Amino acid sequence: MEAPVVQAGVDVGTRRMSAMLPVYIGTIFLSAFLLFGIQPMFAKMVLPKLGGSPAVWSTAMVFFQAILLAGYAYAHWLVRRFSVRRAALIHIALMIVVVATSLPIGIAAGFERPPQQGEFAWLLLLFAASVGLPFFAVSANGPLLQAWFARTGHAHARDPYFLYAASNIGSFLALLAYPFAVEPALRLATQASAWAWGFGLLLAGITACAGLCVGSAAGTSDTAPLMAEPIPAGRKLHWLFLAFVPSGLLVAVTAHISTDVAAGPLLWVAPLALFLLTFVIVFQRKPLLRHGWMLNVQLLLVLCYMASMVFNLRLGWGSELVLHLSILSVTAMVAHGELARLRPSAAELTSFYLWMSFGGVLGGVFAALLAPLLFNSVAEYPLLVVAGMLCRPGFTSVRPSRRQGAALACLAVVAMTALIVRETTRTDMVRSFFGVHRISEMQAGRFRVLSHGSTIHGAQRLRQDDGTPVSGRPEPLTYYFTGGGIADGIDSVRQARGGTLGAVAAIGVGTGSLACQARTGEDWRFYEIDPAVIGIATDPARFSFFSACAPKPTFVIGDARLTLGDASNGSLDLIVVDAFSSDAIPVHLLTSEALALYMRKLKPDGAVLLHISNRNMELQSVVRATAAGQGLTTWINTPVRTEADLQALKTAPSVAVVTRPGVDPGPVVKGWKQQVGPGTTRPWSDDYADIVGAIWRQLSPK
Repeated sequence: MEAPVVQAGVDVGTRRMSAMLPVYIGTIFLSAFLLFGIQPMFAKMVLPKLGGSPAVWSTAMVFFQAILLAGYAYAHWLVRRFSVRRAALIHIALMIVVVATSLPIGIAAGFERPPQQGEFAWLLLLFAASVGLPFFAVSANGPLLQAWFARTGHAHARDPYFLYAASNIGSFLALLAYPFAVEPALRLATQASAWAWGFGLLLAGITACAGLCVGSAAGTSDTAPLMAEPIPAGRKLHWLFLAFVPSGLLVAVTAHISTDVAAGPLLWVAPLALFLLTFVIVFQRKPLLRHGWMLNVQLLLVLCYMASMVFNLRLGWGSELVLHLSILSVTAMVAHGELARLRPSAAELTSFYLWMSFGGVLGGVFAALLAPLLFNSVAEYPLLVVAGMLCRPGFTSVRPSRRQGAALACLAVVAMTALIVRETTRTDMVRSFFGVHRISEMQAGRFRVLSHGSTIHGAQRLRQDDGTPVSGRPEPLTYYFTGGGIADGIDSVRQARGGTLGAVAAIGVGTGSLACQARTGEDWRFYEIDPAVIGIATDPARFSFFSACAPKPTFVIGDARLTLGDASNGSLDLIVVDAFSSDAIPVHLLTSEALALYMRKLKPDGAVLLHISNRNMELQSVVRATAAGQGLTTWINTPVRTEADLQALKTAPSVAVVTRPGVDPGPVVKGWKQQVGPGTTRPWSDDYADIVGAIWRQLSPK
């Protein structure tokens, strides 16, 4: 009678082992999917609070990296201090607390409006209060489940690092799915609800993994610690550095890209997805891309980058995007490939991930928090590109003497100090939470321009063509010149109201060119989220539009969606929306909710003028559909650009004027094309904005 019992026990054990790998892979995959699905989802919830700034995502990445570090430390503590059974009880209890207190995800109470200063600290507190606990609980699962798997007695338990590739596949797919499937199809409230259901499924998976480990032959003695190998401090610091460089480069590249297109999930997740894909590749048992290939490609890309910097090459937006993403991907492949090569045994798995995460946090903190304080330009980007070269095995194998090491360290400190002094004292650039603003001169000093990213946001003529200085009232240039769509739209609305406007809200300051559109007796109020821009525009030594045209301007600092809410309903004749960050669009100022706000603040016969020029996205159909969805009427101009105007820094803008039905937009706007019906584009809202579609329409042949 004994044989059948033994056979039954063997069958159970065999079935348990056969189920082990799929359950662990599935749970780790789901955990990573949720971990990286929450990041773009919640960052999008926060965007309207801070003007759609790319810095929101940079700060978000620093926060998530810090909580990931805390989660890894928590997993390390559970593995080192408790048996699988007790660690599972603690972790499952934590996840139950999350279900009871923190789901579904939403913005915590008390964070309705950001401060005028200290945006980083406010954002970090907002993220901590809103998603800190759920993200912490999910972040621990990767190393924790891999450590449990190492104790199961499975055939692959001795080297569980292949599960890290499964984890990063889940992360990669979550980031890929968000802009192309989740964001276009689901409202934010639905996304948060779906995430909560996924968290419940993850809780069941964690319970199953713990049960399989405890019930396995190896799991019966799971109180015995794994045999740890001694890890020298130098090796741990090497892990930290190899994680530091690509993490900092990720933040720098993401900020650069999202500054020139749009602060939104698509432009955020593309670099992060590529970053995670490098982990998938290098931690495979047989990587698809050889490490030696990446070392050679890195040299080629760095040479291309140096050439573009030295010779100031204009590669075009698409080519620059490919170059920067390639630099990030290949540098990450080199650094992460070295991490994979230097990984320890399973006994030190959680310690390895802890040091990796610590390096990632330091890289993010440097690029997102310290660099804006230390540098007026984006100096961290080339620094990190150079640091990427130091991740190569040829550099790390060099062992200088103690004296040589001290000399190199002193040289590095002196060089960095000199760079910081130079950066903080330069006057041609001003850096703030919202980006880098460059003041420069063009055409042999005839024009002074203000640029953000690769886009000019205003210009003033300093000298005539014959070289003589310009005197008198400054002439608005770029998009604001007389005869351009913005000036014509304002003047048309003014004429429709008897030749003068009462109260006007101008959203976006730039160089202050709009100040010269104001007329005597009109009450113009300027809304600006970045105090640094106000400082530039009101400095007569830089630009004199305000000092000459509106010497006593009224400024309202903060995001216009929030600060405009303080204006009295029905008090404004005109709202001019001209808030851009480089060529990135303020998505939250073009949504249905934004238009509804504008209409509440306008008088019954008031109008809103939207500046919608953009190199990368087609926005006319967006405004048309969104306005039609609100029952409003839209007129859009057809800009005509001549070579003579462009040489004089006059760029005809694309402009839309939106009014209530039946309202007279004025004689000039009547000549523009009135939009009939919503068209084929779906209206944008705070829950939905199809950035991919807008880019595709711009690229498509007209």
